[in-house]
Amino acid sequence: MKGVRAAKRYAKALMQLADQNNSLDTTVVDVKMIHKLIEESADLKMLLSSPLIKSDKKHSILSAIFDGKVNALTLKFIQLLVDHNRESHLDVMMQEFISLYNEKNNIAKVSLATATALNNNSRELILKTIKEKYKFSEIQLEETVDSDLLGGLIMRIGDKQLDASIQGQLRKIENELVQA
Repeated sequence: MKGVRAAKRYAKALMQLADQNNSLDTTVVDVKMIHKLIEESADLKMLLSSPLIKSDKKHSILSAIFDGKVNALTLKFIQLLVDHNRESHLDVMMQEFISLYNEKNNIAKVSLATATALNNNSRELILKTIKEKYKFSEIQLEETVDSDLLGGLIMRIGDKQLDASIQGQLRKIENELVQA
């Protein structure tokens, strides 16, 4: 829990610095790339979380990985984390930064589960409806096919969920019958 709070503070600080330096858009690209790399590389995860590897060694390895691939601000931020022994929380910080960026720019991350794959017309109609209803400037859609739904969809936007699936409707009817 303590690490998550620190991660939020560091992410907020990086957001403010990037905003002040007019490098917010390049920084978010860097952050997404770093987050993806951490998710995909067990070696990088081990490097970041290992207390046995000395800070100067971590500095040199991380500089070799990211120098020339991320902007100077992002690289300095990573080095600062190593200096303060916070590199083990880098992935959480990257997630927090992306969340802050999305919130600042009115970008919504929407998870959509359907019984069958959506065609383009249905997808566009759903996106248009969400944008109009919630006034989002952009929507990042994550689609999954869940054959257990039987039909309809389940949509998650942040911490809200809309269950418009046949399975959900059947569950609702069952609960009403049990309570009657």
